[in-house]
Amino acid sequence: MEDSRVLAAIIAAIVSLITVYWIKPLIDKNFHLFQLKENYKHDQAKKIKETIGKYKSQLINSGELLNNRLKNYAKTHEQNWININGDYSNPHHYIDTTVHRFLSFFAYIKLIQENLEYLDTTFSESNDLEMIRYFRIFIDIMTDVDLFEGVTYDANYQTDHFFRNPFSQYVRSMIDENKVLNFDQFKKDRDTKHVEIIPIYRFFDGISPEDGRLRIERIKSFHIILIAFLNSFGYDFQSTPYTKIDYLKEQLGEFKFKKGLIEIVNRYKLKTTKSNAETLITKYT
Repeated sequence: MEDSRVLAAIIAAIVSLITVYWIKPLIDKNFHLFQLKENYKHDQAKKIKETIGKYKSQLINSGELLNNRLKNYAKTHEQNWININGDYSNPHHYIDTTVHRFLSFFAYIKLIQENLEYLDTTFSESNDLEMIRYFRIFIDIMTDVDLFEGVTYDANYQTDHFFRNPFSQYVRSMIDENKVLNFDQFKKDRDTKHVEIIPIYRFFDGISPEDGRLRIERIKSFHIILIAFLNSFGYDFQSTPYTKIDYLKEQLGEFKFKKGLIEIVNRYKLKTTKSNAETLITKYT
């Protein structure tokens, strides 16, 4: 009996030593590493949210203005207000405001992306990550020739699309000291800014469903994703019901590049909370 007690005491002492000198430090170390990782993830998610939040309201409002202009263009395109026949040196209100709204929207995206550059966006909260995915999709829609799948198109010239790096520079010209130029500043700096963004003017100049080019299909693709974006992140009064999408179809014709657009959307695994982008694409076609 005495031997059993001694043996039990020895075993208890050994277990105690193992626990104190091996198991507990190992658990403490793993817990510390886990805590550091969780704190890092939380810190990154917080900074991402703060960065997006800094520009989100302006981005959404800019998107609303652009959406309204594209709706107005669909309704009035037969009046050719956007056709200036290459006269880029003189003011023309309709195309000037269109170009400004278009570039302003992308400028806010660029500001957010540049401020996110050194953050790990894989730790974004789901809503923030969804918005980041939209940013990538918007840029791809304007620059990726894969949108025109199944159609012969010379990708060596930016006629109905934009080269990615130059497009980034056009957008950058709208930013001064981390602020997007308002329309008054845009007009004031017209002589200098205009030279930098002539390709944007060329893209919109005379754009029409009847001009025989593919650029209108690119804008239609962009517009439908813009609608999905505003329906997901904007206020209720900034959303667009399906009936309005049917109206856009009536005004601008059948949607020709559904497959290419869906492939771009699926590339980023986009799933919106209030309106699925693929559903909108299908509705639009």
